[in-house]
Amino acid sequence: METGMNEKRSASYEASTLIEEFLAANPQPTSEQWKALTLAHPRHVVQIADAALMHLANTEDAGQPLPFEAELFNATRSAMLNAVEGNTAPVEVAKTALKQCRGPAARKFAHAIGLGERVDLFNQMVSGETFVPYVLVKRLAAQLHVRIAAMAEVFSLNFQSQPAQSFKADGKPGVARRPQRWEDAVKAAGVTGEEAARLLHLEKELD
Repeated sequence: METGMNEKRSASYEASTLIEEFLAANPQPTSEQWKALTLAHPRHVVQIADAALMHLANTEDAGQPLPFEAELFNATRSAMLNAVEGNTAPVEVAKTALKQCRGPAARKFAHAIGLGERVDLFNQMVSGETFVPYVLVKRLAAQLHVRIAAMAEVFSLNFQSQPAQSFKADGKPGVARRPQRWEDAVKAAGVTGEEAARLLHLEKELD
């Protein structure tokens, strides 16, 4: 049992390192670069797909040109979802592990992943209400010893489980139809100055 867990952790570390090195070398990867990475490392397809989708979301939210082609996006999304559907164990493990972050413990985990005293932002991340920087998902997954893709999937499921509301005619929102951008969440939380700059810079960190 211990050997199996060590192997899983080793594989997770290998995938994380691979993705970090890839993004460090290619800050704005093209579809062909993502495709080449996936083909070269098929055993890490789920982790690569997760990183690719989160990178796409961050790029879209920033208003930058999307580096993905529809074909590649659908392929990576399909690969991730097929893997999740074929083996729900990692997601269930992540759900259970996330229960450790409830209540007063949330402050401890917020500190551990680099959010400082911003428990409000941490709770928004866990509930799926906010698109958070990849590094925060990675750090929390490491703290809870679960897969990054599974952790991201739990956040998505948490958001989907919330009651849906549409925007009013005057433009005032009820409940958001989609998670808010990290920049908007930091601004709405009233964070300013150096702390705001530090939190926003997390989008550029890979750990």
